[in-house]
Amino acid sequence: MSKKAPKTAKKNRVFLVDDHPIVLAGFTLMLNAQPDIEVCGSASSAEEALGKIQSAKADLVISDITLPGRSGLDLLKDLMAANSQQSVLMVTMHDEMLYAERAIRAGARGYLMKEAGSEKMLAAIRHVLAGNIYVSDRIQAKILNAMHSPNQRTSASPVEKLSDREFEVFRLLGEGKTTKEIASQLHLSDKTVAVHRGHIKDKLGIKSATELMHTAVRWVEANR
Repeated sequence: MSKKAPKTAKKNRVFLVDDHPIVLAGFTLMLNAQPDIEVCGSASSAEEALGKIQSAKADLVISDITLPGRSGLDLLKDLMAANSQQSVLMVTMHDEMLYAERAIRAGARGYLMKEAGSEKMLAAIRHVLAGNIYVSDRIQAKILNAMHSPNQRTSASPVEKLSDREFEVFRLLGEGKTTKEIASQLHLSDKTVAVHRGHIKDKLGIKSATELMHTAVRWVEANR
C-alpha cells in the first residue's frame, strides 16, 4: 500500500495594492518564492481593491498610500469599516514620521517604507501575520510617548486636525508643488485640490494663499 503524500502547510494569502506595475511584479515574484506566502490577487487602485479583496480571502493586504483617486489611507478605513479584523500593512515611499501614526490610528497593523528592502519587508509581513503590529523603533517610541502624554496631544500641531487627503495636499504645498502638480500626483482634479486648500485654510486659521504656502513650507522644513 503506497504512503499518502504529506500535507503541505497552508500558505498565507497576501493581496497587493500599488499603482506601479513594476512594483506589483517585483513584490509578487518575491512573495511567491516564499514557502509560507502566496499572492492571492492585486489591484492598482482603492476602488479595484475593494472589489477584489473580499473574494480573494486575503490574510493580509499590503497597500501603498499614493493611489489614483482615493488614497491608501482611504482604502484602509474602508477595509476596517467592512471588516475590522482584516490585517493591513502599509508599504510606501512616504516618510514614516509623517504617515505611520496616522496609518496605525486608522487600523493598519504595520507601516514600512519601501526603502527598507526585501528582508525587512518579509520580516514585517510575518510579524503582522503572527498577529503583531510592525513599526520601526522610532515610530514605536513616538506612539508610546503620545499615549503616555495625553496633554501633549491636546497641544499638538493644528496640522493634526487635517484629514488624510488634506494632509497630503498640505505636505505637497510645502514641497513647492502647484495646484496642477498636486492634482496630477494625487490623481485629483484642480478643482478638488482647490477645495482641499480652502478646507486647510479654514482648519489652520489661515486667511490667504500666500500665508498657506509659507505655513506649509515652514512645516515641511521643520519635519524633515
